[in-house]
This record gives sequence, C-alpha cells and structure tokens, in this order.
Amino acid sequence: MGYGFMMLPSYYEAIRPLPDDQRLALYDAIMDYAFQGVDPVDLPPILNGYFVLLRPNIDSSSSRYAASVENGKKGGRPPKPKPSENPAKTQAEPSENQEKEKEKEKEREKETERESIAAPACGKKKRQSFAPPTLEEVAAYVQERGSNVDPQGFIDFYAAKGWMVGKSKMVDWKAACRNAEKWERWQRPSTRNDVRTASDYESGDDFFAR
Repeated sequence: MGYGFMMLPSYYEAIRPLPDDQRLALYDAIMDYAFQGVDPVDLPPILNGYFVLLRPNIDSSSSRYAASVENGKKGGRPPKPKPSENPAKTQAEPSENQEKEKEKEKEREKETERESIAAPACGKKKRQSFAPPTLEEVAAYVQERGSNVDPQGFIDFYAAKGWMVGKSKMVDWKAACRNAEKWERWQRPSTRNDVRTASDYESGDDFFAR
C-alpha cells in the first residue's frame, strides 16, 4: 500500500463521538491498512462499518501517492509545450483570414443589393403582362369550378369595359370570374342563343346587382 492518505473532515466528525476504546481501535485499523496493507480483523460491526466507508478514500489516496512517486522517478511532470517560435506570424494568420472573410461578406452584400434592385423591375413587368382570356379558357375554368357564370357574357361584359375593374386595369380574370359567381343575375343561359352580352346590362352596377 501507499505511505499516506487523506482524512476528510466529515470522516473525522463521524469518528469523533465514538468512545475512546472504539475510536482507538478504528484508528489502529485504519493505520494498519493504510501503511501496512493489513486488513482489519475482528472489528466490531459498527467499527467495521466505519472502515468500509473510509477504505475507498484510503485506496484512492494511496494510488495518487504511488503515481506521484512514479512520475518523480521519470523526472517529474512532462514539460509544457514551447510557445510558437514566431508569435507575430501566428497572430497575423487569423487576422488575414478575417480580412478575407470581410471582403467576401461585402461581395455578398453587394450581390444582395443588386438582386433587390432588379426584383421590382421584374415584378412590374409581370403586372403589365395581363392578356384577356379566350372563350375556351373561361369556359374551361367555369366548367372546372361548376360555376353558373356564362363564359361568353363574361368576356363580352369586360371586353366592352376595356378589361377594366373600376378605374384599374384587370390583373386576374379568374378572380373576376369567381366574383361574378356571387351575383344572382349572372346566370348561365340554357342555350347559346340566350347568351347575355354587355348590351344586356345598362351599367356595371346592373351587372353586379343582386
């Protein structure tokens, strides 16, 4: 075993209240085990319980002491790694990398700015690209929705208005077609000869009248 061990204050406080004869017997058992490696024999159960609690601490202390002795034989602690021969160079490398990263960040910001400037122009072009639907397109959309809107009447009405909605140019004819479904007077005729045209309505208000 080793040649020393650490007695924690909590162990000391736990042993201290024991009667003198029991405390002496326990201390002798501890010393015999710590310094001679001799396990206690015939300890009373209560003292043996104390020893069982202390034994791991004695073993740990002995192991650390033995390791310390062994390191001393090898020349002590291994030497600390030497600092860089050129500290200025070591510090300069991170600085150069930071500068390069800043340049890349500036380029990304410029690219983002160019994209943001170009985006509104593209959006404006799309808003100006509205084209009136054909009769076939409206008929297909009405059939798809199961709508009661008359395709020819829808086209005739908005064609007569220049495909305007109020004072604004129409941008979504499908939305206008869905809106027309809400009005009772805008009904699909039973035959083609009954198709309503723009002339059947006195005004836009009449077209959307309930």
